[in-house]
Amino acid sequence: MVVLSIIYPCNFGCPMCPYTDGNSEIRKFYREREGELFPVKLWESIADECGQYNAWMRCTGGGEPMLHPHMVQMIEYAKERGARIWMNTNGSMFGPAPKHREKLERIIRAKIDLIEFSMDAGDAETYAQLRPPRGGLAKSASEWWERQVGNVRAALELRKKHLAPTRVVVSIIRQEAIEGRLEQAVNFWLNDVGVDEVITRKFLTWDDNTTIPAGKALDKHLYAEMPTEKKQPCVWPFERFNVDTLGRISLCGQDISFRTSELFPNANDVSIKEIWQGETFNWYRRMHLEGRGAECFPCRGCSAWFAGIRDWEHGWLKVLKKSGDHLKQVMSEDLGVEVEIYTPEASANIPIA
Repeated sequence: MVVLSIIYPCNFGCPMCPYTDGNSEIRKFYREREGELFPVKLWESIADECGQYNAWMRCTGGGEPMLHPHMVQMIEYAKERGARIWMNTNGSMFGPAPKHREKLERIIRAKIDLIEFSMDAGDAETYAQLRPPRGGLAKSASEWWERQVGNVRAALELRKKHLAPTRVVVSIIRQEAIEGRLEQAVNFWLNDVGVDEVITRKFLTWDDNTTIPAGKALDKHLYAEMPTEKKQPCVWPFERFNVDTLGRISLCGQDISFRTSELFPNANDVSIKEIWQGETFNWYRRMHLEGRGAECFPCRGCSAWFAGIRDWEHGWLKVLKKSGDHLKQVMSEDLGVEVEIYTPEASANIPIA
């Protein structure tokens, strides 16, 4: 999976987001370097590479990807080249205005593979607290909530209309603010709305990249005691490749400040295949496989790895399996059609270079 930081500005002011003003200086860094948007040329170059292998391109970053003025065309280009697209979004740019709904319809027509709506709640009050618009609510919490829920429902309807193999999932961060309401939220999205899967993500502090305190986690045990060594290899250097708007590469997604970028060539200069199979990544992989990952920077200070959040057993392939099974079931039962989608089993025998 190639994880792309599509954009750094955002129209939301989520308190747990590592990029929100007050939590870090990361947005300021990119603003000062005119690096707030992912360059179309670099996107196309990476899409050309990914398309050769039907690899995943994950659209995420420090802001809302659909604020990128060329995001729809970029997705259409990548799908035409054979890449698979996973979109992380707050969903606000998908409606209800016709011009926004048209964007949603276009990417579904392009057969985007998965849209992940970051919702973090199952009720209006909690949603308004955790997912407020930047600058504060102009409408009531219920109006704000119903608008965003409506955009998720629209995605489900549009994929039926176009018989598209698009998974629609919702994610919820396991944070203190949703304590006692998590189960209700999961049931709301699965049963009332009918999404394909609900991802419950563990709360992250992002270490010294941010000022977010560990105490806001719902799972208090995660950061209670940190071991001094870790034998099990971290999964991220083996499955994810992170690129920012400046073409910089980081060792992993925990390094959201891209401090390790000085260790790698820039994606504007070298193919991502060369970097991924290069000496530096392979050195980190060997160190982890030999049980020496804790000797490496920044792994030795990674709370997510030591707390077991970066886990070989609970990854994105499980999300694809569960959501894919549900999508096929819904399309078959509701519309009587079979949709062809990617499943992890389909690539199980493909050798990794």
